[in-house]
Amino acid sequence: MRASEGETHISGAEKIVSEENLEVCISGLVKRAQTHSKGNPDFINIKIEKINKEEISILNPLKVTTIDSKSKEEGWLVIENILSKLGVKIGQDILKNFQYTFNMRGAMLLDVKTMMRLEPDKKRGIRATNMDFEDMRIDSLNKEIGANIHFKEALVLATKVVSHPNILAEICVSDDPEYTTGYIASKEFGYVRITNLKDLGDERGGRIFLFNGLEEQVQGCIDYIQKKHVLVKNNIELNSR
Repeated sequence: MRASEGETHISGAEKIVSEENLEVCISGLVKRAQTHSKGNPDFINIKIEKINKEEISILNPLKVTTIDSKSKEEGWLVIENILSKLGVKIGQDILKNFQYTFNMRGAMLLDVKTMMRLEPDKKRGIRATNMDFEDMRIDSLNKEIGANIHFKEALVLATKVVSHPNILAEICVSDDPEYTTGYIASKEFGYVRITNLKDLGDERGGRIFLFNGLEEQVQGCIDYIQKKHVLVKNNIELNSR
């Protein structure tokens, strides 16, 4: 599902469901589009695609850690510290790229060695699609509007993206003005939620995928993120500190 008002993106979501749940799923996606905090859309697009079970990979979710930061400045320092532990010493330079992600439909794909952007379409970005939780209850679309569904969908996306061998990490700030929590995800440290990365009411956000590999591996990475069908097991491990 994709919803917009004029040229402004309002909401997007997707589900992988059995055929008998299709009608209920569509209804839930439309309701979500119409009740988003960013506004009432004048355009809602629903796309339905049939997939075969054998096309789907099953992944374990990243372990989840929540860090309560007292300010957005403290939150960004947490991300810089994790990047440093991952061997990235230019964390501040990477984070400056968030000024370009606002209003992008997808994520920025950034080479950690050269700092070059690798998206074929810089306006659209890389769209992580074709993913969901395994055995997720379909009525969750109606019951979990808000922070909880933000977290679950982001965990699915992060789990899929960082499972690719050429993705070192993903950094995300929500564009929802009522949701200030963001995260950094990696194979080594899992999914690290950070409670304050922006001010309440700020609509700016975006995603950056950090690529670590050879030039000839870029397209394969993009194809995996955008096309590979993935279900993430619904066994979330939560920690806080």
